[in-house]
Amino acid sequence: MSTIKRKNIKEISKEKSKIIENETHSELTTPSQKDVSQILSSSVAGASSLVMLQLISRLTTFVLHQVVLRYTDPATFGIASVQLELLLATILFLSREGFRCALLRGSGDTIVVDSDGKSSEKSQENSKGPIIFANSSVGSVQKITNLSYVPIPIGIITTFLACTFYIFYATEESLSAPYYVISVILYGLAAFIELIIEPLYVAALNNLLFTLRVRCEIIGVFLRCFITFAMTVIGAPKNGEKGENAYGILAFAVAQVAFSLVLMIGYIGYFISNWDIQLLKPQKLQDERQKVFWFDEHLFNLAKTFTKQSLLKHVLTEGDKMLIALLSEPVDQGIYAFVFNYGSLIVRILFQPLEETTRTLFSKLLTRVDIHNDVNDKQKESEAETCRALITSLQVLTTLIKFHILLGLLFIGFATNYTGTLIDLLVGSVWSQTPAPLVLSVYCIYVPIMGINGVTEAFVAAVASEETLSKLNYWLIAFSAGFVGAGVIFMKGLSAGAIGLVAANVVNLSTRILWSWNFIRSYFLNHRDGRQETNELKRMLSLSNLLPNYLVLLSFSLAWIITYFSNQLIGWETLDAKIKHVAVGGVCAIVVAGIT
Repeated sequence: MSTIKRKNIKEISKEKSKIIENETHSELTTPSQKDVSQILSSSVAGASSLVMLQLISRLTTFVLHQVVLRYTDPATFGIASVQLELLLATILFLSREGFRCALLRGSGDTIVVDSDGKSSEKSQENSKGPIIFANSSVGSVQKITNLSYVPIPIGIITTFLACTFYIFYATEESLSAPYYVISVILYGLAAFIELIIEPLYVAALNNLLFTLRVRCEIIGVFLRCFITFAMTVIGAPKNGEKGENAYGILAFAVAQVAFSLVLMIGYIGYFISNWDIQLLKPQKLQDERQKVFWFDEHLFNLAKTFTKQSLLKHVLTEGDKMLIALLSEPVDQGIYAFVFNYGSLIVRILFQPLEETTRTLFSKLLTRVDIHNDVNDKQKESEAETCRALITSLQVLTTLIKFHILLGLLFIGFATNYTGTLIDLLVGSVWSQTPAPLVLSVYCIYVPIMGINGVTEAFVAAVASEETLSKLNYWLIAFSAGFVGAGVIFMKGLSAGAIGLVAANVVNLSTRILWSWNFIRSYFLNHRDGRQETNELKRMLSLSNLLPNYLVLLSFSLAWIITYFSNQLIGWETLDAKIKHVAVGGVCAIVVAGIT
């Protein structure tokens, strides 16, 4: 069981001090059927909460940007939304992402409190104080707790280096912006505040406390939006005067610090009120050879491996901005930035929460499967539980892939032929008469590929061995080189501009999906004993199980053809044309929905 009954959590430390028993060998078990159901229900509830969080925060930010743009110049907005956001993401991603992935992998055992509020955990005391045995379930929790503090000192170094680089190597245009240096320092401070509460975040995530994060971040998002809007409006030139905003990027920086402070106050307040803080303190561990240590070697090495991957993934994530800046004209850069802001809304609102939740889910369900296979367990019940965990995990994985395939058909079958209509309605002919609609159409093909890649890579991160993850680092280097090569060919060789960059991203993620899928097939099919179990896993992994019925595929194809000719013949230049074009798509959508 991996959840905590938090009403009586403070009784845990009292129970630990009363029980004197040396638990040098923990029992290797897979999740029971009840545990699997609770993990699934908690994960579904968590995913729903995170999707709502992303929906509220992204839409609020999106609306805010439309208003703020009226009161700030493009240079100021660009520094805040691109350069300073990249600074924040770099500090946080490199400092904590690898450790988060590793600590989720080590979360199979967590503190459990029974219905009477009594802890089932065991420890031992000697003349020097309490001893926590590394192989006990208390020790498994303590390993995670100890390692969750490591991102803090790493964050100090990363923050100092990143802020120093931004200040001393900034362009003259950036340095001339009002409050640039102060804003860089404030963004670094905001990142470090978030890193301070990383141990609390890890504890909450491992115990599926998704609502805590949702509440804190929703409050933080609204406060950040309010501060940004208020300072921008107050600092705007008065009575139609021309000139720069008085506060400029400082409004964004102050708002980001406020957001981080809300997170810190929320997490600290919750854990002080509901937990025994002693459970969150770093403590020494002891193994069966009486060796005392702070950090578990396996988890620490795993975290280092994930951190190396984080560096590569961060470069891959931001590589498109680097490429388009080097290889394209300013017009293409503006179009890509415009399309990315609109096209990535669904990625941030839906895909990111799904990826985070499924990574947690697979870590919980499959944390003991391979260990169990290596141990000659005599109990048939344990073998049945292992089989249940495998099939349940694969059902979740294939269901998510089917969802992304259907979503992709929706985007390709309908959205690709309505991008011009959407852009013309939202921002007018200034953008709808540029290549932006065509670029956004191509981006619609890219969206489901991002979703499938996120889910499959979340599975790999949750269950892959340290050796496999090390190999993946080299593959990521190859994928990065392939992405750069594809970008140069499409953007420079074929002069495809922003469309070429989207195509390069499609090639990059498609190769990563193929690698992850090959790993997934090997994981589920290799070294599995029962023929019936293997046949069921093969059926679930087959392409025929993942793809929709051929009638569904045919209906989406016909819908695309009809809406394509509607777009060409009816168009969207006038309001009357827009109504007719949308009506055609509505009729097609009803028919396709019925067939699906």
